[in-house]
Formats: sequence, C-alpha cells, structure tokens
Amino acid sequence: MSEQQNNGNEMNLGMGSSLEELFGSALPPVDLGDQIPVSAQTMQPQPTPVGSQPAAASEVQQMQPQQSPQADAVQPSQQMAEQVQQPAIPQAAPAPAPQPALQAPTAQPEQPATDQQQAPAPQPAAGQVIDLFGAVAEDGAEARLSRLANTAPVFEYGSIREDITDPAMTFEQLRVKMSADCPELEARAHVSWTMSYAGITERVSSAETGIFETKAKIEKSKKFKDALKKLKEKDRDPVCTVKPTVTAQKKGVLRFPGYKGLFCSTAQAARSGKAIAYVPARDGKVYELRRNEIGTFVAPSQHIAELEDIRAGFQMSLPRLPAALLAQIIAFFRRVCVDYGRDLEALVNVLWDQQERRYVLHVPPQRIDQASVETDLSQQPDPERYLHVMDVHSHNTMAARFSHTDDADEQATRLYMVVGRLDRYYPEIRCRFACGGRHVEIPAEQVCERTDVPFSPEWLEAVQENGLKEAA
Repeated sequence: MSEQQNNGNEMNLGMGSSLEELFGSALPPVDLGDQIPVSAQTMQPQPTPVGSQPAAASEVQQMQPQQSPQADAVQPSQQMAEQVQQPAIPQAAPAPAPQPALQAPTAQPEQPATDQQQAPAPQPAAGQVIDLFGAVAEDGAEARLSRLANTAPVFEYGSIREDITDPAMTFEQLRVKMSADCPELEARAHVSWTMSYAGITERVSSAETGIFETKAKIEKSKKFKDALKKLKEKDRDPVCTVKPTVTAQKKGVLRFPGYKGLFCSTAQAARSGKAIAYVPARDGKVYELRRNEIGTFVAPSQHIAELEDIRAGFQMSLPRLPAALLAQIIAFFRRVCVDYGRDLEALVNVLWDQQERRYVLHVPPQRIDQASVETDLSQQPDPERYLHVMDVHSHNTMAARFSHTDDADEQATRLYMVVGRLDRYYPEIRCRFACGGRHVEIPAEQVCERTDVPFSPEWLEAVQENGLKEAA
C-alpha cells in the first residue's frame, strides 16, 4: 500500500489525465445549491458510454468487497494511485468513489453505469439576479402608506400652523373655526381651498367635502404613490397641508354684485337705480339705502361684506422707546413733586433724531400746577431733523387717566402717554394715539420696551403649580 501511495504521489495530474479518466462515471453528483457559482454548478461529469466498458468490468466490481466506514477516510490521492496501478484489469472501469462524509453509508450496490443520473434542481442562468428583498420592499411601502394615513393634516395660513384632529371636519367648518383669528376668512364666497401632499397640490371643488376624506383619496391614487418614490430621504414622511386662499380685488375691496353699490352721495345712489346702496356720511358712519315699491329706506349699516375688514390699531415703524429713557422720565416727574413739595404735573416730549437714528428727550418751557401743564412750543428743536413722536405727562399721585382737558389738547397725529400713582414703587402707565381727532388706547409695551432683565433659569425649575404636583 505504501508503494502505491508513493507512486501516486509522484503522478503528474497535468499530463493529459482528466477527472473523468481518473474517477470514471461513478462520481456521484453533489448538490451544493447556490453555495457555488452558477458556472460551476452547470459543469456535470459526462457518463462513460456503455459500449466502451468491457463485460468483465461489472464482474470485477461485484467481486470487490464492501468498503468499511474507515475506507471512506482514504485520501483521494491514494485512491487515484491504486486505480492507476491495477495491472490485472487495465481496461476496466475504476472503482466507485467513496461517498461524501455528509451522506450515510448504504449497503446497496452501486447503480450500473447505464442508470441515468438524477437531474439537478433548476438553477438561475448566468447573470440572472434574484430579488430576495422584493417582498420586504413591498411590505415597507404598505407600512409607510399606513403610517401616513394615520397622520393628521395641518392647517397652514400665514404664520399659523395647527393640526386638524377631527376626522369628520369639512373645509367649511374649518373656515368658520379659523375666522375668529383670521377675519379675512369670514366671507365664505371668497375663500377657496387647496391640499398639498408630497409635492401634489389638489384644488378642493366643494367646501362641504371632508378634509380626511380628501386626504385619503390622494393617498390611494397612483400619482401619490409614484411621488413618494421620488422623494428624498429627508422628505420620506411628507406633511399634508390644508391652505385657504382669499380671493379679493386690489386694496382688499371685493366686487359688489349687480344689485348693490357704494356711492359718495345719496343723489348718486338714487340715479344708479341699485336696490341696495351704501353712502358714507359726515358723522363717520356708512348708511344703507334700500329702495322698493313702498319707498326708500335709510339706516346705519351694520355689516358690508364686500368691504375690507378694518380694525382700529397702531403699528410701530420706529423702534420702541428704550426702558432706560422711560425710567428717566418717571424719575423726573417724581423729582418735580419732591422739589415743589406738592403734587404737580409735568411734560416731556419724545423726539426721534432722524440723523443719528435714536430717541431724544426734550423738556420744553412750561407752567405747571396740580391739574394742568401750559407749554411754550416756540422753542421746539429743528422739525426737519427731529420728529415729534410722543408726549408724556404726569398725573402725580392721581390715577393714570386721560382727562377731558387731555382729549381737547391732544389732537395731533402722534402718541400720548400719561403716568400716574407716582407715590407707588411701580407707577401706572396708559398710552394712546390720536387719529383725526379720535383717540384709541393701546398697550404701553407696544411702544415702550419692557423692563425685564435676565435672571437664573434655575429659578423657573423651582416653581411648580399646585395642580401639577403628583398625587402622594
């Protein structure tokens, strides 16, 4: 045996001997599945033709004893050497190769060479790609659609953003709800709706349609599913936004219907032949004229839907008055009362330096007493440079209320402030403006900076409302 092994080791397997010549057709096929490349799986050994084997081959195979399990452990190189060194039957077929270690030994004899080998399981052709994750990707898309279906749409108008949580709410109900904070939405006929979702914008044809119903309709469309695939990773979960649009003419004036009109005089209204006419009057009110077979009726108008909704107010174009300057004014008012030994009023003009872009305090010559201030305006700073922004006067220890004298005097279009209760640590302050002889009060912090100063954030952590305490 050792001599045969040495001879086998000296063999040159590259001298023209093939695997078929060495192992014959008895080499059993081993199904390794997709663990080896496709090209290797398709290379099956070709069986030796039956006519090329001598008849004595089968007899020699039957005479060979059954191999023991230890024979399975013989190295292939040893078996090749033994098969090549057989002098008695040089033309016989080689002995069957040992079974792989993974297969249990069997006592049945080997099948004759004429038996056809079992056909291997079909394998994918070279270059074919198997999508093992197709079902997973499809499940992910369905899960994403389900997640988006459970998210609430968002109302978006200007700087307002609010989740819509009522599944039964219609666009019209949403308009009524938001018109309290957005007065321009009060006119139903002039409000239209759009829904934007994943880059798709749909115009709402009927305001009575449900919001969630419209959202679900978009989510079921093929266009929406295709749009989701094109979104970038940061936009994988788009937000469904509901936006109103107010349709109005220039300057906020809506078109009057054919039977209504706005006129400058009652004579123009009579000549127009309109059934309903609106005419502004000298008292500042707008009157409504209605005409029918009975006659002409005139009454103050309560509501004109076609006109812009205007509310009294003030919007500051300049910076607010610094808190330090307001503190100086209050300190001056208190010092006047102390120096004169009794409660007196005083006045300070707040000017805006248009060159240096800052506020300047100016105290004009004035004659004061306990209830009034008479000011000499002949020595005012250059009006080309200094803009008169506000008058601030004191009411000493009295309440900060504008008197009838103040109403008669404060007629110019500017800001006015009164400071009272100077005997207290924090005095009272009230502010208003004049517009065409009418006065409208506004919050003082709208035109003056607050006196807030920084403090430690730990203080807020130490404060807790009683209702927020956990039950013991």
